[in-house]
Amino acid sequence: MKKLTTFCAIVLALIVMMAFTNGKTTEPPAQVEGHYVYVHAFDYDLQGYHLDVHESGTMDFFPDGTAVDSAAQMYSVMMGDSGKVVYVFNYVSPSRWNLDGEDFYFSGIKESFRMELIDCSFVGCDSARVAELAQEIIKVVSGSIDYKYKFHLDTLTEEKMQWSFTYRDGHSDTWKFFRKQNSQSK
Repeated sequence: MKKLTTFCAIVLALIVMMAFTNGKTTEPPAQVEGHYVYVHAFDYDLQGYHLDVHESGTMDFFPDGTAVDSAAQMYSVMMGDSGKVVYVFNYVSPSRWNLDGEDFYFSGIKESFRMELIDCSFVGCDSARVAELAQEIIKVVSGSIDYKYKFHLDTLTEEKMQWSFTYRDGHSDTWKFFRKQNSQSK
């Protein structure tokens, strides 16, 4: 009788476990580490000018908590009544990251950061002012690159990572990264 009771208890435990898992095996959670591509747009004001920024790039997250953000950034700026300038920057930011639950901390490494003007076109603008503004953009971006930003990790799957950030003024922004096979990791 004792063997039958033990057998029934084991069978009941297995049935309960199967009911909770619904017959599905659990997959390990997706990992941040990997190679991603992204496209992002944002805007801000600088020295009385409104800057519309569009960037496309890659993010590589490594297991040691480092990352590299590389992007081509295009800034469009209206300057005065009829002037317009378009800057194209090469942006490379070696960075640090860590994940704590849904809090994703990310900061650039100032000593390794690069932002270089690779193209500039303008109409109706003073060329000296155009050059000054390009240097001011680089100065402002590089001046805040090592700030430790706290993003909210909205999504992390094998295909996609998405994080969001809420600014002091209350508006928020979202970045969507799509995982790609890196040719170096094959």
